[in-house]
Amino acid sequence: MVILRRAPAQRVAEVCLDESQQRAVDSTAAVLRILGGPGTGKSTLAVELVVHTVSKGARPDECLVVAATRAAAGVLRQRVTTRLGGTSTLPLARTWQALGFGILRAEAALRGDPAPRLLNGPEQDAILRDLLAGHASGDAPAPEWPASVRDALTTRGFRNELRDLLMRAVEHGQGPEDLHRLGRELGRPEWVAAARVLREYDEVTSLSRHGSYDPAWVLTAAADVLEDVPSALARLHESLRFVVVDDAQEMTSAAARLLRVIARGGTRIVLIGDPDSAVQTFRGADPRFLASGWEDLGSAPGAGRETVVLDRGHRLPEAVAAVANRVTRRIGALGGGEQRRFTTLGAAGQVDVALLRSVAQETSHIAAVLRRAHLVEGMPWTDMAVVVRGSARAASLRRTLAQAGVPVTAASAETPVRDEVAVRPLLALLEEAVAVARDPGHVVDPVRVADLVLSPIGGSDAVGLRRLRRLLRQEELGGGGGRSSDELLSDLVRDPLWAGRLGGTGRPAARIAAA
Repeated sequence: MVILRRAPAQRVAEVCLDESQQRAVDSTAAVLRILGGPGTGKSTLAVELVVHTVSKGARPDECLVVAATRAAAGVLRQRVTTRLGGTSTLPLARTWQALGFGILRAEAALRGDPAPRLLNGPEQDAILRDLLAGHASGDAPAPEWPASVRDALTTRGFRNELRDLLMRAVEHGQGPEDLHRLGRELGRPEWVAAARVLREYDEVTSLSRHGSYDPAWVLTAAADVLEDVPSALARLHESLRFVVVDDAQEMTSAAARLLRVIARGGTRIVLIGDPDSAVQTFRGADPRFLASGWEDLGSAPGAGRETVVLDRGHRLPEAVAAVANRVTRRIGALGGGEQRRFTTLGAAGQVDVALLRSVAQETSHIAAVLRRAHLVEGMPWTDMAVVVRGSARAASLRRTLAQAGVPVTAASAETPVRDEVAVRPLLALLEEAVAVARDPGHVVDPVRVADLVLSPIGGSDAVGLRRLRRLLRQEELGGGGGRSSDELLSDLVRDPLWAGRLGGTGRPAARIAAA
């Protein structure tokens, strides 16, 4: 657990580059690699490189910053546009998928073909769900799944893992036959079964969704077009002369292949990142490209390449940077670890370590530190942050801090809409309503009823739910019945009049019943 408190800082109106950043801006290498540790100004430098290139005569539309995520691309797009002080006809910052999709769309328009479309995560999940449901019902022959995963075939978690496996196979250019062969050779029966699902997935998407690309395949398809059609690569080179890749450690093998093809057209490439900071490896990111694979970019290996290491930190306090340096010296480095050796220009800072006996003590200590900083030192709540290891721990800590009077705002996460807290109850309610409409005798799962009563739709809490269960049980026993509280809950949400007669205690269930 790490508690961060922001040190007072002076804001400057203009961007001032340090010596290492200025060396990067002044470089004329055809392929430039910039390595930097945390807080050394990598993203700021990505923006300034575009500004410098435009100042030398390039049009803004000829420059592009590629980011790993949509959120990062949005921030960089706004920063570049603000620094340039003008507008452009094309986005100045995009994700890899957006870049690949733009290439495919432009070529389709020239050929007069229908515009392609990008399959999103929910659409992929729906296709896999239908395929697995067809296997379970016997409508289609099922793959021979190993016993270790059979119980999970109907769960959303299994579909997510299956989708990740299929997308990683596609990114590495492995078709159904290749995945089947690898499963046999490496003794992975689940890969053998997944190869059959991949074949069916390709058939379904090609027939029912012609011209559609999933995020993993779109980069491979774009690279294929540029390699197979030399005029397409020439057109891209004419319109795109400068590419900056921010967070290059997050590149997948498909993105690396697309970048190699683009570099062959003569486009200048700048890679910015830190091999230590890769966080998308579970989605196929491979930081080895930034560490060593970048050397084969361009037409002549070894020509026109340069590496600049940022040696000044602008964000980490001196004490925090010193602790980080002592820790990282004991950890193996990918590519030599040059980016780890930098001096910080931040404030002195302070680092404290507390060893506590339990989670409860840890939470109390964190709350005390934050409240002391706010009440005694006068530090605004917005200048503090608590970093935890997992989302489950973050949720429990957030509740505890709120009870201790510490206002907490959770960082937004990129989660599917169906998994949002406000959406899950709506989907569950709709599913149960459809089931009841199809079968009037349908019994609603008591666990789902309890979740709905506790949801924002029902508006109850744990105490209110227990009170409702006791009231239902008392009425049942008073009338000579013997149904359990679970059975009574299931019947209650099917009868709005009954729920309405229970007064305030039954009001949450009445709202569910009415809905």
